[in-house]
Amino acid sequence: MDIRNSAEYFSKLENCTVIEGYLQIVLIDHAKPSDYAGLSFPKLREITEYFVMFRVKNLQTLRHIFPNLAVIRGDSLFFNYALIIFEMFELQEIGLPSLQAVMRGWVRIEKNINLCYLSTVDWSLVQVQGMENNFIKGNKDQEECFNFCPEDDGKRLCRKLTATGDVAELCWTGQDCQKGQGQVPCSISLLGKRMEAERCVSS
Repeated sequence: MDIRNSAEYFSKLENCTVIEGYLQIVLIDHAKPSDYAGLSFPKLREITEYFVMFRVKNLQTLRHIFPNLAVIRGDSLFFNYALIIFEMFELQEIGLPSLQAVMRGWVRIEKNINLCYLSTVDWSLVQVQGMENNFIKGNKDQEECFNFCPEDDGKRLCRKLTATGDVAELCWTGQDCQKGQGQVPCSISLLGKRMEAERCVSS
């Protein structure tokens, strides 16, 4: 699925539950923030290959657009990467609150000068193969961000044990804690294929 040039082409995603292949959202140069206001594709839960975003003007978050995207499978990769977010100059947060597994491939997040909520995401909880070749550089200095994870009456809701054994507040946005175990949730399957028991965790 290739979406480019105009935000109106997001309509091609209507009713998609699984994208069998890649999703590229690129080179939308003239969109206004209001063009994304009503866009939401809650049925989309899985991409079997890779997901690329590049120079999509005035898009600030993916939170409402892809609220239930849970798996990027990485069956085919873009130069070894399964998720690429590059030169998204107005993006303020990634905002994929349901993302729990990147099955194969690495993550590249580069030159997103307004992107916050990077220091509050632990990719080791999402990536099955590990994160040693991730490339996350040239984004906004996280010390200049207000990365506040959700609280309820002063109670911190997003405290989680990291891969290093530390406890940290992990969240995608100020409203969404990070999920993810580095494995695919049991509810996710691809065209009836069964997940191996050892790679299946309850969501």
